Amino acid sequence: MSKTPIRMNSDMPEFAVRRDTFNQFFSAPLATSTFHDLVNKGKIIPVDGIRGFYLLNQSLRRIGLKEVSMLPVERSTPSMEDIIRLAFHLIDEELFPAPSWLLHVETISIKDTDHARSFRDRHWEGVASLGDISAKLNYFQGVLDWASMEKEFKD
Repeated sequence: MSKTPIRMNSDMPEFAVRRDTFNQFFSAPLATSTFHDLVNKGKIIPVDGIRGFYLLNQSLRRIGLKEVSMLPVERSTPSMEDIIRLAFHLIDEELFPAPSWLLHVETISIKDTDHARSFRDRHWEGVASLGDISAKLNYFQGVLDWASMEKEFKD
């Protein structure tokens, strides 16, 4: 396992977290193999003596992400990107997997399901008219980019 020197001059507290916590820093959860590759490369640092826990801030720093002063909390409402991912999952379950946040919630508000259905209805024909998988994925990415840009202009 390669070791990179650790900068210890951070004022941020350190947290020992499970793998699931790392997934909250990525729009799609890290695949198990990717996560373990990062551990083997020394990018994600295991806690000595506690199996299944990893140093959050030191690992985020090595990956190139910003450190955090608090642990992430569950989102109370899904973001626009979350709703779009759910909508495309409703269009084609095999091509567009269920969003990861869906695995961690007990209920979804009616407003959010209606919003996802509206997006599904709006983009169903556009996706169906495309022949190959690559074009469908590009269409999906275009919708996500549009939502991201729209949010930036509103803020």
